[in-house]
Amino acid sequence: MSSSNKSTSINVSDIPRFTGCNFQAWKDKMVGIFMISKVYDVVKGDTTKPAETQQPKMPTTPPVITGEMSNADAEKATRYWTQFNIQMNYYNTQIADFNRKMSTWTDRNSQAMGIFN
Repeated sequence: MSSSNKSTSINVSDIPRFTGCNFQAWKDKMVGIFMISKVYDVVKGDTTKPAETQQPKMPTTPPVITGEMSNADAEKATRYWTQFNIQMNYYNTQIADFNRKMSTWTDRNSQAMGIFN
């Protein structure tokens, strides 16, 4: 059995116009259009734009290891760099996830706004 990804397109002429007197019929049709377009959760506000405060913060860069450092300081700085690399790997995963969520929300919000317009 094969599966196919069928996309459903909306013909602009199928989008009802709100006249001021037909709210319930307009609303019912628009909900269906938003559901078919898979943006209804954005329109309802169930899916919201990720807050800038949710964006992960890059870890602080450790001190540069120089030839003037004592062996103990150089070893300490090397341990900091090891920790930093681990933190950067985690940060890169987190920032990629944040950017994906932001991009997905932006695309879906733009599609919903396009339908409204």
